[in-house]
Amino acid sequence: MAVTYTPEFRHKDWVDNVDRVRAAGDNGFNVRFHALEAEFARIADIMDKVSDALDALSQTPVPKPVKFTLTPTLITLTDPWNHVFGGADKPSGATDASGMMSVTLPHGATIRELRACGRKDSGNLSVNLRRQSLAAGSTTELLVGLTLSNGNFDSSAVAPAGAASKVDNDQFRYYLTAELDGAGSTAVVSLTCFQITCVPS
Repeated sequence: MAVTYTPEFRHKDWVDNVDRVRAAGDNGFNVRFHALEAEFARIADIMDKVSDALDALSQTPVPKPVKFTLTPTLITLTDPWNHVFGGADKPSGATDASGMMSVTLPHGATIRELRACGRKDSGNLSVNLRRQSLAAGSTTELLVGLTLSNGNFDSSAVAPAGAASKVDNDQFRYYLTAELDGAGSTAVVSLTCFQITCVPS
């Protein structure tokens, strides 16, 4: 918004021995001083607008959450997932499946939520977001996890607050795991999407 000011008061000089000094009338003191008052009021209004504009510029905008939606592409850990268009299924005849996939998150962002969608007829299915130090032999660290119920599911879990929820790509790598055990050999178990919600720094 442009803030402009155009003066409206113009002083008309009095002439010695011509103009009579008086309060009333079109050329009297009262008219001229009221015109000055009006001019000062316009200046004050402009200053208020300038102040509001400066305040708006100085306020830091609140970061908005960003959702990273991922199609499951799981590298086998012990028993493989069967990949199909748009997701991953438990192979027919299998009772277990486990896999992992790398995720790239913005450095300095805060992890807020993990979400998983799919279907499970039976078995124990968990989807977990983990981090691990870059050092060889380091142990995995669970950041937020989901235990998924039978039937069609669209489940979310909020990440615990704390330093671990802040993404540090200088020190850690981040990945998802999907682990299934105890499913019926003919049961349908499928994963259609993972979603991670982060708040940028």
